[in-house]
Amino acid sequence: MLSLLTLAMAAFGPGSPLQADDAVVAKIGEREVKASEVRPYLEALPAADRTALTGDKAALTRFVRSVLVNNAVLQDATGAGWDKKPQTIAGLARLRDQYVVESYLAEVGKVPEGYPSQEEIEKVYAAEKDRLQLPRRYRLSQIFIADDGDKNAARKKAEEIADTLKDKPGEFAALAKANSNDTASAARGGELGWLAEAEITPEIRTAVTGLSKGQISAPVEGRAGFHLILLQDVREAGPAPLDEVKGEIAALLRNQRAALNRESHVANLLQRQPVSVNELALDALK
Repeated sequence: MLSLLTLAMAAFGPGSPLQADDAVVAKIGEREVKASEVRPYLEALPAADRTALTGDKAALTRFVRSVLVNNAVLQDATGAGWDKKPQTIAGLARLRDQYVVESYLAEVGKVPEGYPSQEEIEKVYAAEKDRLQLPRRYRLSQIFIADDGDKNAARKKAEEIADTLKDKPGEFAALAKANSNDTASAARGGELGWLAEAEITPEIRTAVTGLSKGQISAPVEGRAGFHLILLQDVREAGPAPLDEVKGEIAALLRNQRAALNRESHVANLLQRQPVSVNELALDALK
C-alpha cells in the first residue's frame, strides 16, 4: 500500500518553505505526497521534537511513514462511513471539547517573557544548590578506528596515529577529522564533550583515570575497534555550576507559574459558577 521515496531533507530544513513545498517526499499508492501536505504535522509538534526529527533522517522517515499510514487508514474509514456513525461523532465532540479546554488553559496560563529574572533564578539556585550535585566528569575527545573484521589492521592504524601524536599532539583534531570512524565526533575534531564517569565504558574509563589534562592515551581496545582518548579537562564531583542549570531552573519556575495561573483562573471561574454534586442521585449513572 505504501512506498516511500528518498526523503527530501531540504523540504523540512532551514531552506525556503515556499521553494520546498512542492518537493515530493513520499508516495502512497500511486499518489505523490508533497512536503506541503506533511509540514503541518511537523509544525504541530513541540519545537524540540521538531528539531530532533528534522535533524535525523531515519526518525523523519518513520514520522512521515506514520502520518501517511494514518491518512490511508483515515481514508479507508471515511470511505466506509465510519465518520458518520453516532459514536464517532460523539467521540469527536469530546476530543474537540478537551482540545478547547487544554489550549485555552495553556493560553491563560502563559507567563511573561522576562520571567523568571536572573535574581529569581539565583535565589532558587542558592536554596537548592546542595541538592544539585553532579558526579565527576571528563571532557574527552577521541579518534576511533573500527576493526571492520580485521582487528590487527585496526590496531596497526591506531598505533601509527598514536606515534604521530607523540610528536604532534596539537594535530589531534585534524587527525580525528581525517581518520576517526565515529563520524559524529570526527566532524567536531573528535570532541565528545563532558561525560559523567558512569557514562564512560569501563575500558576507556580505566585509561582516562590514568591521564593528566592534555594527555593522550595509548590505543584502547573496545568492543568494535580502538580508541585514542584525549583528556581535555576534569571536573570533580560537586554542585552543578549555575550556568549549567539555570535553563532548567527557569523552565521549572515558568512551568510552576503557568500552573498557578491556570489554577487561579479555574478558581475564579468556580467562584462565579460553583459546582455541586448530588451524591444521592449518582446511582443514576450506573
